[in-house]
Amino acid sequence: MAETRTEALHKNAEGLDIQAPDTVLSYLADAQIEAAKVVRHAIPSIARAAEIIAVRLKSGGKLAYAAAGSSGLMALADALELPGTFGIHRDRIAILIAGGDDAFRTLAGGPEDDTEEAAAAVAGAGLGKGDCLIAISASGTTPYAVRAMEEAARRGAATIGIANNRDSALLR
Repeated sequence: MAETRTEALHKNAEGLDIQAPDTVLSYLADAQIEAAKVVRHAIPSIARAAEIIAVRLKSGGKLAYAAAGSSGLMALADALELPGTFGIHRDRIAILIAGGDDAFRTLAGGPEDDTEEAAAAVAGAGLGKGDCLIAISASGTTPYAVRAMEEAARRGAATIGIANNRDSALLR
């Protein structure tokens, strides 16, 4: 299997720990600028996703996020903003994170591969027709996120994938 960009070592990573802080910060800033440029190409897809979410929420549906590791923590941060910023009741938002609530204290390897847990989490959240699930994975191939998306779709929920690798499972 070919290595994805998200799993490859960055060309400037070698010896990063012995470089001057200004140099390291320049690398980080340059990488953020490049990432922001890529977003421009995704605007049509992001707009479609926003429309799908808006329709489901306006119709009384739930919004769920499914992810593992740091992607799950970013999903949590986004979800926590929704009630205060947009007035979406907390009961209509679900966070499905690999490893369950324990993942908020310890990000252990392993749960991201638990596809049975992913399917059970979707069922436990009661997702179905009228709801929407956003699956998040940097690689786009994390088994937990992919399986949660598949199960949500099987149950009739709209699904949206967020990933950094084109043509990954979450973006198909």
